[in-house]
Amino acid sequence: MRREFPKRVMRDAFVRADGQCEACGARLTVGKFAYDHIIPDALGGEPTLENCQCVCLPCHGAKTQKIDVPMIAKAKRNYDKHRGIKKPSRFPGSRNSRFKKKIDGSVVLRSGMFRS
Repeated sequence: MRREFPKRVMRDAFVRADGQCEACGARLTVGKFAYDHIIPDALGGEPTLENCQCVCLPCHGAKTQKIDVPMIAKAKRNYDKHRGIKKPSRFPGSRNSRFKKKIDGSVVLRSGMFRS
């Protein structure tokens, strides 16, 4: 579950930013900026003032696409790898396939678990 910043934190962050983007220094206008987690919420970033920054929408979009999304995806891959979770192989003839390929090259229906 995503944890948003409380109003108190957003107020304090905006005052700290002094109306300027904390990434590029552009002037912030109402509705054209975002409160961004420095350490993404999905990676354990807390909704605190130290982890909040006021950034313009172009900076927010760039940070999200180039930094946050790849880091979160890598963390999920590591989480799955650590727990032995693998994506099933879709290769024809793999262990998850209904068919198996014999040494002579012939393809036969696998017996057992796939029959109805």
